[in-house]
Amino acid sequence: MKKPRQHTGRTAVVLAAGSGTRLGAGANKVWLPLGGRELATWSFQWLAQTELFDRFVIVVHPNEREDARAILKRHVTVDVDIVDGGKSRHDSETRALEYLAPSIESGDCRLVLIHDGARPLAAPALVRRIVDAAEECGGSLPYLDTAHITGAQPEQRLVRVQTPQVFAAEPLLDAYRRAARDGFEGSDTSMCMEQYRPDIAVKVVKGSAQNLKVTYPQDLVMAEHILAAQSFSLK
Repeated sequence: MKKPRQHTGRTAVVLAAGSGTRLGAGANKVWLPLGGRELATWSFQWLAQTELFDRFVIVVHPNEREDARAILKRHVTVDVDIVDGGKSRHDSETRALEYLAPSIESGDCRLVLIHDGARPLAAPALVRRIVDAAEECGGSLPYLDTAHITGAQPEQRLVRVQTPQVFAAEPLLDAYRRAARDGFEGSDTSMCMEQYRPDIAVKVVKGSAQNLKVTYPQDLVMAEHILAAQSFSLK
């Protein structure tokens, strides 16, 4: 039986409409097996475990809608709305936000989390930190330090941005509508917000190395090892 939703004003969106061609699996990587179930379903496990969200959305390729419905029914304990994705990540985000627009405009949805379905190991503790920061500031995202560059200029810190990324819902919808008007496409959610709503403060929080993105075959092997080491009990 699916868990009933308690109203929190927060919605979690998982993007799963990509092709995953670099993995070389001949199929969308988010539906590949990981730990005895399809990769994308793990994101909903951790998101539901936080009990922070009253609505869940997955964005899928239109041809995979019915398969996604069956997979979610088998493995996910919360109801998930299914939205057809677009030709790019940004387009898929736009479609998800337009789907949520009535709830956002009514004030029912206050905060939106957008997560890459190819990152199956975003643990509940990380999600909670990001949501708490976004509630405080208006936006938040996780990062990892990658390197430091020294030279004539002061040292610059390089960071690798991860998902999930969380933003206040109304400014987020506004940013994507402005982007659609201008034909702008960002590489991730924060880029669009930076372009169109720089008035929204974004707090970065320390990400996690285990929150890896499955892009190449070795990433899938690593994810299996992490799940086995954690005994399927990420906190």
